[in-house]
Amino acid sequence: AERSLTAEGAGGSVVAFARLSDGSVLPLLPTNGLRVSPTGPFAAILNSSTVSGGFYRAFVSPNAANGASPCALQARWQDPCSGATLASGPVAASVVLPSATSVSVSVSSCAGSPCSITRAGDAATLVGRATSVQLVVSLTFPGQGGVPFTNDPRTVYTVAAGAHLVGVTSAGLVSALPGSSFGLAVINVTFPTYSRAAGLAASISIRVAGVTGVEWRATPYPTYAGSAAITVGTLSRVHCTSSFQRALLAANVTLSDGSRVDVGGNGALTATSDAQSVVPTPSRVGTQFVLSGLAPGEAHLTVAFGPVASSTGKLTVSDASVTVSALQWTTQWQSASPATFAAVRGSAQATSLRGTFSDDTQFAEAVGGVPWLSASAYLTFNTSDATRISLSAEGRATLLASSYRAPVSLTVSAASCAGGAAVSDVTQVYANLEPGVGDIDLGNRYGLPFSADARTPPSVGDVLSVPMQINMAGGYFTFTSFNL
Repeated sequence: AERSLTAEGAGGSVVAFARLSDGSVLPLLPTNGLRVSPTGPFAAILNSSTVSGGFYRAFVSPNAANGASPCALQARWQDPCSGATLASGPVAASVVLPSATSVSVSVSSCAGSPCSITRAGDAATLVGRATSVQLVVSLTFPGQGGVPFTNDPRTVYTVAAGAHLVGVTSAGLVSALPGSSFGLAVINVTFPTYSRAAGLAASISIRVAGVTGVEWRATPYPTYAGSAAITVGTLSRVHCTSSFQRALLAANVTLSDGSRVDVGGNGALTATSDAQSVVPTPSRVGTQFVLSGLAPGEAHLTVAFGPVASSTGKLTVSDASVTVSALQWTTQWQSASPATFAAVRGSAQATSLRGTFSDDTQFAEAVGGVPWLSASAYLTFNTSDATRISLSAEGRATLLASSYRAPVSLTVSAASCAGGAAVSDVTQVYANLEPGVGDIDLGNRYGLPFSADARTPPSVGDVLSVPMQINMAGGYFTFTSFNL
């Protein structure tokens, strides 16, 4: 049967049989004397020299002409010893290769639009800009979709504009030239020696960009939702304490293509101060620089990224205080509704608290979240019933007993300071002991233990459904009876 082939590289296995005089059929393989070769003009159209999977493979050669013949290939059975041909037969095939209808060129992976690369040694390499990029070329043929042509020797790449900016290899790798300036280059893709795509061409723009400057500013620290949008120019005392505010050093580099990249946590960023006694040269907390105030005054900071230095900026440390303007409990208890501290007796839990200051900055975790300032330095914690839930001077809660009649009120206060009013916040928390190992607990797990809705104390005559918990610690107990 004739095989119709419509693409370069298309083909298949040649399967041959010999019919013997007794009527039997013998499969012919390269291992028992089968040889296959193209005939006449098909020597330039088909290649049949490859053996794969135990069979000869015939496929269309590159740049093949169209053709059809009942004798495109000749199969011969040769004597393995003498080489004499024992039998032969033709293999029919037709090759009809259509012309490409379109060409596409893109980049494998690249930042920016158009694609932007940078020169070797430029600071842009420190923010992930590559010095080269791989082009991806494909031709579309009828019924075949896109056929890869990136590495095909018939694909020709030329720099149509910006030859002083980039070079391109025969495999389509575009690289920024050392010492080049910034600008836009254009790469053309053509197929001058490939008759089925000779009239097709495509181009792609590649920009060479580099770092032109670095900008920095100070933002509130510790960070919180929205803090990145606030610029801090002054570090003030915190609510009449001896400690000053701190700030995060936020930095961006600008590139010649107009893009900006955050480099605040980049290891190539450096910062120095000209007034060490006011604002010392910052150190990193994690990956970010944190600015600290030591004494009132002014400091000028110089920030550099790679070989590009910023203009110097000023940071002021003020003896005036920012005062607490609002406090809000944000503790996540074991139950949120109703809020319940549920644990075994003696368990301790750090509370959470948001403090807002007169300059609109915040401590989102005022308890334990400000490493250089203890909460007790400017806050006071109180409990309405220390026999059930106690509060330490640093706002740590300890569960001591269950609250049977009402929740415990926890209060945090900031005293009047620098002309600001005193501020406080109160939260209501139920105390509920969980059973210890081998112990049994009667009553609701959250809220009031003996209450239909976990909030309202029972009245005389109420009939209650009382839950029961047993802490078996992963073991097994035999439950026999109970008495009230």
